[in-house]
Amino acid sequence: MATLAEEVQKQLVATLAPYMGKVSFGNLRFQISEWTEGERKIVNIAIVYETPGSSTNQLNITVDESKGAMTFIDGEAERQTKEISEVVLFVEEAVRSIPERRLERLRETVRRWAGQGRSRAEVLAELNRLLRADLIGGTITHHELKATIQYCLQLFSAQPEERVETR
Repeated sequence: MATLAEEVQKQLVATLAPYMGKVSFGNLRFQISEWTEGERKIVNIAIVYETPGSSTNQLNITVDESKGAMTFIDGEAERQTKEISEVVLFVEEAVRSIPERRLERLRETVRRWAGQGRSRAEVLAELNRLLRADLIGGTITHHELKATIQYCLQLFSAQPEERVETR
């Protein structure tokens, strides 16, 4: 008979298979760790992904086998449940938001570069470098490049060239 953690892993793998290893989902992958606290066995399932610029992020599911309870952690949000289906739903919702998280990270980067005084041409050149990056999750897709170039052009056209507002 499978443990609770094994069942959670099995359902997550089945649900997340379409997103795994794809650049648009930050090279999504799993990292499993386990430990004991007295008689309690704890298993942590980390769902790891990158955002452009090589920033590694993760979602965590901590399974407490003795309590039959699972805790899902996504940044500041933390949810507890005893239902595997709820955990899978929480995780799938968070994973589906990864492409938007990646785009927001790119927009933040463009604003930072502009705030540092880089020209529109310099920012566009940097974006092109990200497209060709070696780190699978740290690179960007053609869709992300197009969306970020559009954002960059809007940002630079909205303000005078010599001073770009970065808020």
